[in-house]
Amino acid sequence: MPVTYESTYSPSMAPQNLKHIIYEKKGHVAYVTINRPQTRNSLHSEAYAELRACWHDIGLDPNIYCGIVTGTPEGKAFSSGRDVKFLADHQAAGKRTPHEDPSSPTYHWGGGGQPSDANLEKPLIAAINGLAIGVGLSLALQCQLRVMSEDAWIGDTHTKIGRVGSPHNLYEALPRTAAAYLTLCNGRLGAQECYQLGIVNRVVPADKLIEAAEELAEKVCAGSPLASQAVVRLYRLSAAFPPALVAYAKQQDKETGESEDGLEGVRAFKEKRKPVWKMR
Repeated sequence: MPVTYESTYSPSMAPQNLKHIIYEKKGHVAYVTINRPQTRNSLHSEAYAELRACWHDIGLDPNIYCGIVTGTPEGKAFSSGRDVKFLADHQAAGKRTPHEDPSSPTYHWGGGGQPSDANLEKPLIAAINGLAIGVGLSLALQCQLRVMSEDAWIGDTHTKIGRVGSPHNLYEALPRTAAAYLTLCNGRLGAQECYQLGIVNRVVPADKLIEAAEELAEKVCAGSPLASQAVVRLYRLSAAFPPALVAYAKQQDKETGESEDGLEGVRAFKEKRKPVWKMR
């Protein structure tokens, strides 16, 4: 007989004193809310680290069966993606942001704020309450279930600032023409378009969004937690890319982001002007 061990998890192990994320638990559901309204719920090195801590805790807590992810309503966004001004300030000082600096204890190229970065295998529901762009969109797409407010939209604006992002993940998660439109044309898709394309499960009025997410959470929690986690594990495995492709994608993003055009794109964004591309 294999040896079995009781969980040593304690509620006191949950992340405390978070500055950029609101983390709560109600019954078997964890609520993760991006709380940076002054930047439309954008993400930076500290926010990535706090998100990763939340995913880690959700994975450890045996009483949590699923999670709901959203952005604070005051930010009028699910997440506007990477905090480009934070990046611009570091670049202007000749520094990498902490999560892109190999000498930093929080180094994790790409941010490390995605559920997959903490190897989370419990179901997540995205409550998309506003725009979801770049890494904000990637976060929503890592949630297996998604509800969207009627006035929300998704987009990917990496190439506008000379970055690559993770287009391979969008090509896997979305219809390929939709992914190409977002990544190459910097286009956007509204809520009804997302519903028609099967990107989200439901579209509801903004004041019904969390209620709709909680209805899905109730259905998830009615199932076997072990079986649900196995389903998520298989979802992730079926969408996994070969390690060589993942490494190549990160290298492409790094080389492009640290090129002259990458620096110019970020400066232009902060200065609210059109970038002048030099192709180097």
